[in-house]
Amino acid sequence: MTFLSDYVPQAGELVEFRVPDRAVERAMRAPVHPVPPSPVQENHLLRYLANLEAGRPQSPWVGLAFDLPGRIDTTAMAAALKKWALRHETVLTWFSAEPDGDRTALVRHKVTPEAVDVQPVPRGEFVSSDAVRKHLRAQFGSGTSPMAWPPFTAGAVLGEDTSTVYFAVDHAHSDAYSVLLVFDELRALYRAELEGVTAELPEAGSYLEAGALERERAAALQADSPGVRGWVAFLLSGPLPSFPLALGVPPGETRPSLSLELDLLTADEADAFAKVCRPHGAGFSAGLLAALGMLHRELGGREAYRGLSVVHTRNEPRWLTAQGWFINLVPVAFPLTEEESDGRPLALPELLAAAGAGFRGACKLARVSPLRVAELAGLSLQSDDSAVLPIVSYIDGRHAQGSRDWEAANCHGLYDSSPSSEVMMWVNRRWDRTYMKVTYPDTPEARVNVPRFCDRLKQVVRQIARDGDAQTAPGPVAEAPVPAES
Repeated sequence: MTFLSDYVPQAGELVEFRVPDRAVERAMRAPVHPVPPSPVQENHLLRYLANLEAGRPQSPWVGLAFDLPGRIDTTAMAAALKKWALRHETVLTWFSAEPDGDRTALVRHKVTPEAVDVQPVPRGEFVSSDAVRKHLRAQFGSGTSPMAWPPFTAGAVLGEDTSTVYFAVDHAHSDAYSVLLVFDELRALYRAELEGVTAELPEAGSYLEAGALERERAAALQADSPGVRGWVAFLLSGPLPSFPLALGVPPGETRPSLSLELDLLTADEADAFAKVCRPHGAGFSAGLLAALGMLHRELGGREAYRGLSVVHTRNEPRWLTAQGWFINLVPVAFPLTEEESDGRPLALPELLAAAGAGFRGACKLARVSPLRVAELAGLSLQSDDSAVLPIVSYIDGRHAQGSRDWEAANCHGLYDSSPSSEVMMWVNRRWDRTYMKVTYPDTPEARVNVPRFCDRLKQVVRQIARDGDAQTAPGPVAEAPVPAES
């Protein structure tokens, strides 16, 4: 997981893989398709339009870059990209916005397979990494609009020993896990083109079908539905989730984002961490939340953990290799102190059990649309279209096809940051390590408090992996950061 500003591409001869203008013109006359956007797509599209109208920056794409040996055959790669697009129905669609009273109606259009074409277009020599990065930022920004077709763009930097393939697609059609699947799939399609054979790939399900099911489930929710009651109980039982330390951003405002990355655990330590958590009913995700809860108590003085976690919704085999937005937010809450003993911090076994129970309860809401909940309850999860929610995401990347090759292929998931007022955390487990990527607002307070928090989290998870559940709770930290107001 690499932010484009931190990515160091190789310089060299650059080629874009572009849909010819005649195909684009034909696609933009595509008829209306009856399947509406999924609820998360609709929210993404409305935010995109609102931020565009207000002139606020937003980075709505997700991307990928990886190396292939030698100087690639650009004609074969263009053909592979075309076949990739034909495998995933969602990227054959685009959206238009039409006024509908006091709201905006979003209409899907779908291009026919015959309209799909991809051709290599030489762009000349780029003599520095900075020049390539600048080109990628411009290409990704202009070539991935959800309101036009195609919503994806790609290219390659050619070298004699190594070529780097890069790719980006609008978030409406992919998520952080889905885009990683492009790595192995595009490689397989490219090899097949070189060998003149058909790639042996599993059939990919259609996100249009998944989105239609999601919309049906959302429409079926009523104010007294258990999932709605669960969300409303969370929203009304305490403040919205927030970082436990001061970030220095006034209410209603945002700041440009900074990012940091740090290794949390080696492969052996990650196995040991999971082994400690398991007997107490906590998986790896819940174990991480327990560790975060420790710091919410230790550094922020909080008596309960309240957070938003990302969970996947690939609950059927047909979605396993599909492109789409197969994630949802769930609310997680659990106590950090013993209610009947004057606020005694929970010992680690108790905390793991509480986090495990809280996360299992939250996962029951994985198929409940928080957007529909907010609509039914008249509540809001965010203040405006520029707001970024404080999420915690855990992805075990070892499950992704081709993940063992990521390191050798210099594979990077590419992203861009948006202005924020909160802290977002992504914990990613790989074969060799588990690391954390964090974005936070660029303020003097956050530049001190967020790195300190993350360094302390690293200490805690390694201590759990090393010492097991013998410890009770982490001790105080000298010069503790300033807590945020709860």
